[in-house]
Amino acid sequence: MAGALIRRLSACGFGLALAVSGCGGGSSDGELTLQLFGDAEEATVYEDLLDEYERRTGASIDLINVPDQDAHYAKLSTSFAGGEPPDVFLANFRNFGPYADREALDPVGPRLDADPELEREDFYPQSLQAFTFGGALQCLPQNISSLVTYYNRDLFREAGLAEPPADWTFAQFEMAADRLTVDVDGDGAAERYGIGVEPSLVRAAGFVWAAGGEVVDETEDPTRMTLDTPGSRAGLESLIGLREAGWAPTREEAAARPLDERFLDGTLGMFLSSRREVPTFRTIEDFEWDVAPFPAPSSGEPAAVLHSDGYCISRSGDSEAAWDFVRFAAGPDGQAILARGGRTVPSLKAVASSPAFLDDQAPQSARVFLEAIPEIRLLPNAPRWPEVEKAVSLALEQAYYGDATLDETLERIEAETSPLLGTG
Repeated sequence: MAGALIRRLSACGFGLALAVSGCGGGSSDGELTLQLFGDAEEATVYEDLLDEYERRTGASIDLINVPDQDAHYAKLSTSFAGGEPPDVFLANFRNFGPYADREALDPVGPRLDADPELEREDFYPQSLQAFTFGGALQCLPQNISSLVTYYNRDLFREAGLAEPPADWTFAQFEMAADRLTVDVDGDGAAERYGIGVEPSLVRAAGFVWAAGGEVVDETEDPTRMTLDTPGSRAGLESLIGLREAGWAPTREEAAARPLDERFLDGTLGMFLSSRREVPTFRTIEDFEWDVAPFPAPSSGEPAAVLHSDGYCISRSGDSEAAWDFVRFAAGPDGQAILARGGRTVPSLKAVASSPAFLDDQAPQSARVFLEAIPEIRLLPNAPRWPEVEKAVSLALEQAYYGDATLDETLERIEAETSPLLGTG
């Protein structure tokens, strides 16, 4: 079995993927191909999934793992353009729209409706909504994660901070970020920071919604960004304020040592991210860690940002065989394997409430992910949304690191996204 895994697993970077045999789309020997993205720990979890599928069916899957998410989508675009897409690929709901719009997918909705075992009612409705495009369910969701706060329990104790309660507020969150930021050697520069957050739109959305703002005018069919409204501006100011206060690493520091690595080595007290960090963080041995909700505003409703990936089937290829794998991978047994490995918050209600997800492994407060589901909100899945999100994220990065004012940033966002949303 180990030999089969070695033959099957291709850990491809984008440049390497175009040049190395076995990293291209499709399979030369007629086997199905599955392309996804994930670091080494995540890839190991998917290996377990494919092992079990092979054991049950005798059919093996050629796994193409692209560690970098941006390179994953770039490679998908190249493979579709070349006429050799993978049979099945994993996509975030914010990124599958271009393929659905070009009718490059075999929609899973009719197959799910005809399935003798799986039913739509088995899944959390928000995850199905996320992968619905043009009135049809296009891909089958494997998870329903949300933006949460990872925190170092040892550092909270050292700073004399109570651990975050289930209803903690932005005021408590900011106080913790301040107390956890420490100039260890007294040279005037922090060696340990209180908070790490990627200044991207998917992270900023939580701040915007918590402040009562909106990201777009209409989620299902966006025609303009609405980040220039009072509530949205207030949310962006809260995000930018974390860096302005000196509680988060500078651009140069984050580039030199990424935020997840800083959390791993204990020099970052809190880190905002989704469930995908768990397999890697379970390797931590030097301190205890846990998760808390995204902080709530002092008034108003809490905000949760959906992070959901789904299995998409390419229209070309063996769709029946591809569906057989997808229904297993996104079915109860497949989701249980990924849940035990820490990678996902299951989109199947029964698996999410089972010991496969709520076991004794870290994080201790795994229910935080489930308790966020009623408040989960979606970003668009429009055909050009990946381009919109990239443009907005690049602009927000400039504002976050102090290279542009918020007014300048909002003007840039309007100018760059209006043509993409059809309003320019």
